Amino acid sequence: MAEVQHHVGASDALFGYSIMVGNIGAIIGNLFGNKILRRMGTRFLAQLVMFGIVASQISYGFARELWQIPLIAFVAGASYSLMNVACNSQGTMIQQNMGRSLMPSFHGSWSVGAFSASLLAGLIAKHVALEWHLLANVLVALCGCLVVSRALLPSSADQENKASNAGVKSHQPLPRHIKQFIFWVAFGSLLATITETSVADWSSIFLNNNLKIPIGLNTLGYTSFVLPQILGRFTMGKLIDKHGIPRVIKYGGIIGGCGYVGGLLIADAIHVHHKIAALVAMCIAYGILGYGISPMPPSYASVAGSIPGIPTSRGIARMAVIASSGFLIGRFIISTLAGLIGLQYALLFPASTLIASGVISYRLNHDRIRAPALIDH
Repeated sequence: MAEVQHHVGASDALFGYSIMVGNIGAIIGNLFGNKILRRMGTRFLAQLVMFGIVASQISYGFARELWQIPLIAFVAGASYSLMNVACNSQGTMIQQNMGRSLMPSFHGSWSVGAFSASLLAGLIAKHVALEWHLLANVLVALCGCLVVSRALLPSSADQENKASNAGVKSHQPLPRHIKQFIFWVAFGSLLATITETSVADWSSIFLNNNLKIPIGLNTLGYTSFVLPQILGRFTMGKLIDKHGIPRVIKYGGIIGGCGYVGGLLIADAIHVHHKIAALVAMCIAYGILGYGISPMPPSYASVAGSIPGIPTSRGIARMAVIASSGFLIGRFIISTLAGLIGLQYALLFPASTLIASGVISYRLNHDRIRAPALIDH
């Protein structure tokens, strides 16, 4: 993102506002995600929207004017949100059939892809133009997605899931107590989304612009975040089976958020005279953050997708409508704070949201749904 920002010649605040438009696309995608899924099925939708993701990522590499960024971000946000609902619905259905926590490892596979892309970007940033790097990257991703998506559950699995969770018909509104439960799940996901998005959006920019780490090395922040996230996602399943989602998220949020705060304050204090030490401090902080946040996205999707009485895709899509506003809220607040007090202090905000998500994690217990999923009269 730092190279894209340099190409369009935008300040931190203006670039952040432009990227923020992607959240509108995400909200729209999530708003209509359940209706689209009912018509297309989760597998076909995942295959289709990959083309939108590919087009948007290629376009970032060729963007040279600031006005192009919000348009690209909108397409990227809408495409990714639909892919998110489709794949999380697939994962939750598989997890329910297997009877154990698998969603963290599914999300771990996503983290492997993010880590590979970040590491590759750091290695070739000085040797290959951004546009050609992104073009090669997305073509590989597209081919891989189209091949492996053939192994996803067929549309008949969507129909079976809908039939077994028919307490609330698709044309009927959700009961109040179900809405309230989903709201708290979505709110926790929103807080964690603000934090995770801030790393993807701002880590390379913060290291390059604030700590003066050169292009190439500035990707180490995101790499340091993703690697522990991968480790966490492939190991958290057993912890969740043993201790439950609320407790795992509680400690992950508090420890991860506090580690991030510590790294930001230390790096800002020492970077003028000890640039490498500041980079190391931030890499450690990103690592703690990555491990702490690792169970959150899959856990929120698992909780929303396994509410008794409603289909998996409906619970996930409704949660995602609210949670996706975290992209919009987070980017707006961080961009505004960056212009007012500097990016190094603005990033304390996403650290605090992760801590807050840990504090309210007790609301993720399905036992808090106090009535069966029947329509209120």
